[in-house]
Amino acid sequence: VTNDRKDELFGHPKGLYVLFFTEMWERFSFYGMRALLILYMTNHFFWSQEKASSVMGTYAFLAYAMPLFGGIMADKWLGARRAIVLGALLLTAGHFLMAFEALFFFYTALALIVSGVGFLKPNISTQVGSLYKPGDPRRDGAFTIFYMGINLGAFAGPLICDWLRVHYGYHYGFGAAGVGMLLGLLVYVLWQRSLVELSQEVEVEEPAGEEIEAPAPSHRPRVTRDRVMVLLVVFAFVILFWMAFEQAANVMVVWADKHTNLRVFSTELPPIVVDGAPAGGTMTGTWRDWELGAGATQSINPFFIITLAPFVAMFWIWLARRKRQPSTPAKMALGIALVAAAFLVMIPAAKFENRVSQVQLNRVPQSIDLSQYGATRLHHDSVEGVLRMKGVLPDLDRLRLLAETAPESFTKAVDALIEKAANSDTKSASQVLTSAPPGFAVLDDEAAKVATWDPDTQTLTLTGVVPGRARVELLAAAADPTFKAAVDKLYLAASMYRISIWWLFLHYLLATMGELCLSPVGLSLVTKMAPTKHASAFMGGWFLSTAVAEKLAHVFGGMWGTMTPTRYFMFFVLVCGVGAFLMALIVPKLKRMMHGIE
Repeated sequence: VTNDRKDELFGHPKGLYVLFFTEMWERFSFYGMRALLILYMTNHFFWSQEKASSVMGTYAFLAYAMPLFGGIMADKWLGARRAIVLGALLLTAGHFLMAFEALFFFYTALALIVSGVGFLKPNISTQVGSLYKPGDPRRDGAFTIFYMGINLGAFAGPLICDWLRVHYGYHYGFGAAGVGMLLGLLVYVLWQRSLVELSQEVEVEEPAGEEIEAPAPSHRPRVTRDRVMVLLVVFAFVILFWMAFEQAANVMVVWADKHTNLRVFSTELPPIVVDGAPAGGTMTGTWRDWELGAGATQSINPFFIITLAPFVAMFWIWLARRKRQPSTPAKMALGIALVAAAFLVMIPAAKFENRVSQVQLNRVPQSIDLSQYGATRLHHDSVEGVLRMKGVLPDLDRLRLLAETAPESFTKAVDALIEKAANSDTKSASQVLTSAPPGFAVLDDEAAKVATWDPDTQTLTLTGVVPGRARVELLAAAADPTFKAAVDKLYLAASMYRISIWWLFLHYLLATMGELCLSPVGLSLVTKMAPTKHASAFMGGWFLSTAVAEKLAHVFGGMWGTMTPTRYFMFFVLVCGVGAFLMALIVPKLKRMMHGIE
């Protein structure tokens, strides 16, 4: 097939722009949903950090592993176009299902999204390469344009979806992700005729900011063996890097949500809501009050990629012209060192947050183990009669702490009423609760959406499905009055120690620089070093190592809250710092085993 100039736009085939917008909207939906996911599970379902991280780890592992199988199925049976349409349909259905409350829909949605990514992600990249003849000099530029579509979607998705979450609720944010994917599907279906494919045998590579050479053929077994060993070593260090980097989708979102002052242009803290009413903090009504949502902080990384990638690429070219460009293993060691530095800057941030608040409290109910709250930083001094907290006490810990002191009879009655409402044909149920303590009221936001309380008749009415947070809010409202007053006072005082969002900007700046040093050059290295007959398998190995790293990242994410933030961040500083040092030590050996490939 020959490509006519009438099928081109701005010097590239029109099909490139179809793929650009399709992938942009797919990444919009993928990253938009991902930015909300950990918050949805912990804040809405009220799952523990461990359970939410376990679900997220499995989801992320499959999302990065499935493209390997999706690519194989497209090659053998479906073809790229049908695989992309199928993937987009699955993704659209999955994102829209996230807008429904029931757990069945939630798990089904995640399964559909994972399957959709598996079919769409590898095959849309394949189609970019197939738009150009082998050796076409425009091919690298095409991947750069395509890569920009990925990052534009990754930048816009969290901003828009999280804004909807903050102002209208989680399901609107998830719905927006579904709309984005639907737009991507429509773009592809309506304009797929522009996809004039010139070759089905062109190997596809990701943009790397430098020229990607074809793997050098060898019948020299020792050379092949050495290069394969280099790739296996690289895969191990790639796991280390992404394990730390992907804390962004879990712990760093939680840190932004619970421990960060999200006002970008002001050090003044926003009001903190307790029992449905704002308390503490200030609101001036000016531009200084503008906040970046916790999920929207996930847009910082793609923003830095878009702004920094051209400069990093030019820097490598500048060094190459002076014959001082470091080897690929050296760049990757630098990338790991930079992600270690990204967590290093969180150490002083955590120390600023780790300031002491205390309130008078003579005794703590015997059933409560305070070490399970506040990341082990909540203590009671029985001698001085004070409840003391170092750092911010998260709202989730406040609610769980209070819910533990609700009368057992009240807890059982509420749980029975929740089940009765869920199984009722009208999705509504009422019950007289004489076990409710004096002054009980439904005040918190989530509980108020599904529950009404009549103090005269002591009747609680529930309507619809009661999410986990609403249940705990109801129980917290029935807490021991003396204990509740002390915990609420401590919660407000500790909230004043939220730290500036600019620490997160610095963290993501360093992490993104590390990504630019490791990810594109690593992909390039695989295309250069892999044996020709097994190039696709080794590229699959790259993505499989990323999938393993995703699972490990969330295994560690499940430990958040079981240790102080300082210790948690220091773990990644030490692990990645040692990893960077070890890789730097073996760089000369790796260079020799690469046998001339740079």
